[in-house]
Amino acid sequence: MAHHRAPLIAHRKDGSECPPSHKHTTSGKPLHPDCPGRHHFESVCTCGTWKLSGGVKTYINEERKRHLTTHRAAVPAEGPAVLRGPLRLDAS
Repeated sequence: MAHHRAPLIAHRKDGSECPPSHKHTTSGKPLHPDCPGRHHFESVCTCGTWKLSGGVKTYINEERKRHLTTHRAAVPAEGPAVLRGPLRLDAS
């Protein structure tokens, strides 16, 4: 079963990607001298049915995490039940 990913990517006003190496202050001001700043954030899931973009990073990130949990819930557990449960190792 394939694992889905939905990376959170920052974009500039012109639509280009702002690399993660361009650090910003908590207020969003760019600390890199060549960076014009971030305009919006976007996340696209590899499942092909979910995409979200907006100006608030925390909102996009929370919705991204919420979507990814729907994929984990749909994956059936594999292997014998005894191996899926927590293993107990008694040292005594």
